[in-house]
Amino acid sequence: MKILFGISDTQECKKAIDCILRLFQKDGFDLTLFHTISDNTNYVDCEMMGYTAPSDEEIAESCDLLDEFEKSFSALGIPCKKILKNGNPIDGILEIASDYDLLVIGSSESSFLSKIFTSHQNGIVDSSPIPVLVAK
Repeated sequence: MKILFGISDTQECKKAIDCILRLFQKDGFDLTLFHTISDNTNYVDCEMMGYTAPSDEEIAESCDLLDEFEKSFSALGIPCKKILKNGNPIDGILEIASDYDLLVIGSSESSFLSKIFTSHQNGIVDSSPIPVLVAK
């Protein structure tokens, strides 16, 4: 089974590691870790839009996050591939999802603000061409 794990720096996503291990470790699986650096879009006076590329710091933080997740699996002898993209997280993950059997994501953060604003989770679940496991 080929699993695509969309990661973020949230507790819910980190809990998904245990879920993957409990459900799939006995059967064996190919694992790819995927992370997106969101577009940096600045709106000025609601009329002008400017795009800035990710900073070196954002790239380094994203690479560190991928490495952190990889170490969790590598410690158990599970090799991982890593993909880092820049852009819209939903578009990025859906662009490659059809190459996999299952997409795993952590549930949206349970904070008040994340409940007010649209989550990436809903967009991914609604649009995914493959089954999605939302781990809590």
